[in-house]
Amino acid sequence: MAERADVRRFPPPGRLVTVRGRRVHVWAEGEAGPTVVILPGMTDNGLGWVRVRRGLVPGRRVWQYDRAGLGWSQAAPWWEWRGSLALADELHEVLEASGEPGPFLLVGHSMGGEIARVYAARHPDQVAGMVLVDAPSERMTWMVDEFGWRRYGPLKHWKKALVYALMPCGLVRARLRLAILRGQEPELLHRMRQRVPAELVELALALELTSGQRRAEVMEDLGRTGVAKALEAERSHMGDLPLTVISKAPHPAPGTYYYEYFASRPPDVAERYNRVWGRIQADLARLSNNSTLVVAERAAHNIQVDEPELIIKAIAETCAKVRAVDWGGRA
Repeated sequence: MAERADVRRFPPPGRLVTVRGRRVHVWAEGEAGPTVVILPGMTDNGLGWVRVRRGLVPGRRVWQYDRAGLGWSQAAPWWEWRGSLALADELHEVLEASGEPGPFLLVGHSMGGEIARVYAARHPDQVAGMVLVDAPSERMTWMVDEFGWRRYGPLKHWKKALVYALMPCGLVRARLRLAILRGQEPELLHRMRQRVPAELVELALALELTSGQRRAEVMEDLGRTGVAKALEAERSHMGDLPLTVISKAPHPAPGTYYYEYFASRPPDVAERYNRVWGRIQADLARLSNNSTLVVAERAAHNIQVDEPELIIKAIAETCAKVRAVDWGGRA
């Protein structure tokens, strides 16, 4: 009942298109090209990118869609595989259904970076440039080598999927409201206040507490199984494609989004992690002859929340590189 009430309170800001027989929410605004396509990370409904969007529009065309179950998009059936390769094909179908002309500048955060790379490998004529924001890769096997299969293998995703599957959204809503009535600030509410501007906090909570969001969390976590091997098969050099790789700060500043996750690591573990993560990001930068590697000064993994201006600047500079390349008059 609460979810139905939220649907009436918060109508979709974009438009709905039909892909694979279900409704998909597409949100596009702005004018100048190339179109910036934002691809949020795993189980991210994308609302946390609002500061980046506001920094780009109206001067640039920005396109974003909600993956199945996230935001205002209809959930996918349980039997559909939701790995990065399948999501790259879905991205192509949604772009075509929305009528958005290419070429595109792909901005992929975390798992969204994997989707961007697979899409670029399969549709190179539709990609003018790319910005990868703290994205993993097939080289995450280096993390497994360093820390073991249990910590960085698929087991952690299976555990998360099980938790999401067993925890009813109604119970989460009830706990949240009870805590607010008692004058407390639950962790989820605190996260939303960090993630979005004050006027969007209620909307952010509503989108986080839906059955579709819960299903997407289960399915996208399960889709992480075998991802390194699949990405290795799709790996290709991008030639002179303008590419910017943005990596989180080795030591995120206190108060950043999910700072506690990084601060809880013992110093020796943190240093080992930073060393391997730096190798992974440098490896991504080597995928193009025309690349730039940027390390955030204070941001944790969600750089779009902690340092949105860094991403805005990177997009602007990558667009400038795109214009310096001959794209047949399309850019």
